[in-house]
Formats: sequence, C-alpha cells, structure tokens
Amino acid sequence: MNRHLFNIMVIGILLTCLSISQPAPSAAASREPGVKKTPTTAAGGAKADPMKVTFINPGISDPNDPTGGFWLSISAVMKEAARQFNIDLEVIYAERDHIRMQQQAREVAKRPLLPDYLIVVNEKLAADEMVKAADLAGLKVLVMSNVFTGEQAIQMGSPREKYKNWIGSLVPDNRFAGYQIAKRIIDQAKKGSAAKDGRLRLLAINGDAATLAATQRLEGLKKAVSEHSNVELQQVFIGEWRQDKAREQTQIALTRYPQTDLIWAANDPMAMGAIEGAIEAKRRPGKDIFIGGLNWDAPALARVKDGSLVVSVGGHFMIGGCALVLVHDYHHGKDFADEGLEFQAPLFGLVDGKNIDAFLGKFGDRNWSKIDFTRLSKVNNPSTRKYNFSVKTLLGM
Repeated sequence: MNRHLFNIMVIGILLTCLSISQPAPSAAASREPGVKKTPTTAAGGAKADPMKVTFINPGISDPNDPTGGFWLSISAVMKEAARQFNIDLEVIYAERDHIRMQQQAREVAKRPLLPDYLIVVNEKLAADEMVKAADLAGLKVLVMSNVFTGEQAIQMGSPREKYKNWIGSLVPDNRFAGYQIAKRIIDQAKKGSAAKDGRLRLLAINGDAATLAATQRLEGLKKAVSEHSNVELQQVFIGEWRQDKAREQTQIALTRYPQTDLIWAANDPMAMGAIEGAIEAKRRPGKDIFIGGLNWDAPALARVKDGSLVVSVGGHFMIGGCALVLVHDYHHGKDFADEGLEFQAPLFGLVDGKNIDAFLGKFGDRNWSKIDFTRLSKVNNPSTRKYNFSVKTLLGM
C-alpha cells in the first residue's frame, strides 16, 4: 500500500475515535447561567432527589455571642423539620450584618445550580434586595419572621405580583408578644412590692428602631401600658439585642430613674442584662423590680425557674419549621395560596413560674425531634383543610 495513502487512513481512524469519545453537550450546559434548577426527578424513574432549600440566617453563628442563641435555635428547628421532610437544607449566617446578608443572597442567586427555594428575613429592612435578586434569577423565595412594612411594603407590593417568584411570607404575632411581656410583669408587680404611691414605673429595652419585630413588640408594650392608668413608660432604650449593652443601660437607667418597678425587654439576652444591671444597682429582681423577656433561651428559663425573671415569651423560633412545611407542600403541588400568601402564625406562648417545670420537663433538653412537623403538612395529611401553626399544636402542651 502507498505509504501516503496509509498515513491518511490512520489519521482518519484516529479522528473518528476521538469524536466518538467526546461526551454530548449536557442539558445543563445549554441553559442560561443562573437559571439551572436542581433536578427533582431522577432518570429511569428512580427516587427523586431531595428538594433543596437555602436559608440565609441573619444571626450570629457563635453560640457565645451576647445577642443570644435565638437564631441558632431557628436553625436547629429547621434542620429537624428538614430531616423529617427529607429536605436538603443549607444554612448561611450573615453574622448580624445586613449588607453581608444581601450579598449572600446575590451570590446564591448567581450559582450555576440554584436551590429550589430561598428563605430570607427582612432584618434591618434588607430583604427587598434579596427578593429582587432571587426573582431575577428565577429562584422561589419565602420571606420569614420580619416582612415588609411602610414605604418598603408599598414598593414591594404583595407576593406573586410584581415579583412572581416571591411566593409568600410567614411572621409571628409580635404585637401579642410585646403585650404579653408587659401584662405579666405588670400583674406580678401588683402582687409584689409595687410603689407606695400606687404607680408603677416602667423602663423598656428594645432591640432596634427599624426591624418590624422590634417595632411591633414595642406597639404591644404600649397597648398594655395604655390599659393601666397607673403605669408610666419612662423611657425606651435601644439595646441592640445584646446582653452586655442592656446591662450597661440598666445601670445607667436605674440611676436616672431610681423608682423603677418594671423592665420590659424585647428579647431574653437583654432581659438577662437587665437582671445583671439591676443586681449591680442593689435591686432584687423578682422582689422589688420585675423583668420580662422573650425567646425561651435556656439561660433565661433558668432565671424564670429561680424567680428573678417573671416571664419569657417564646415559641417563634419554630417559625422556620413552619416555613419548611409551606415550601414542602408548595413543592409537592399543594399551594398554600388558598389560605393567603401572607401568614401570621400564633407562635408565641408564655413560660412563667406556673408552667416552667412542665416546659423544662418536656423540652429542657432542647430536643426538637419531639415536634412532629409532618402532621402540619397538607400533603402528608390530605384531610387537613387549614394550617395550624399555633404554639400549643406544635408543642402539645
């Protein structure tokens, strides 16, 4: 055979082999960047992959941070609910930095493979940009805990209108929570050593001046005060949700207002700081000054147990589990729109001297696997006609 012809044949065979060995372009590679979804069904009828949910947690990942463990409890409950529903849950902490939180949402929205759902919180009014980024990427987003209000609400509109991929929102009743803290400490002061002139003087320590949860809890406090003509709200401090700052503010406030009978705190870490500040000011919490907080944090429940904290209102850390119920049902074809797109859940309950032993007996180990979120699902329970996210239903007590 002619050597030249032989060389041509060899080259042709090699090129044919190379073309056969190259994989065909994938379906994912043919899509536009930023719109690829995690597969929900496997080839050949195999079991579907778990739905994927990313939660951008506005809180601090360090359990020793002075803002307390509330957002860690949110994550813990969500992880348990995710386990029960076979959801692949990713938690990203923003470390109390709302600018960082917005950037994290943008980064998630730019991923080549998107999660099925994004859950965000309108902490410090930052969620508008997070919703916009998700909507632009075609990523379904649920707003939880703090939603839009005022001018921001007007600009954002309602879910599924201007931003089609914003599927809904879920919040607890923070006005109820703020009201209940105030009511309990007022009632306790009336039973204890109230001021000799019959008046009760109250100090408030709120977390911030912008977040919806903070403003609504303060509204609840003011409603309770308006119902008692002998109660005077002397001043509202901003404690930034921190135990150390609340301790310093309490020391200063009790110098300025030495006849103070009551301290209302918008979360448990600030209530703990108020207890410390009151003790340093030679006051006796639970005896001559009455303090209430919110979160059901373990250290605060210990103070309820010893009587130095009148009440801890809580249960709203379970809201993340409830949010996963909604997205699970939505994902599996049971849209919650028939009940509305903006839920307010009755998630708050009171733990005080009357029920502290019962609560600690059941949940003192903070083992949230005792809460069965699957029984709240309409997909799992077709006879269920309305969601019941009450604290009583969730805890069974």
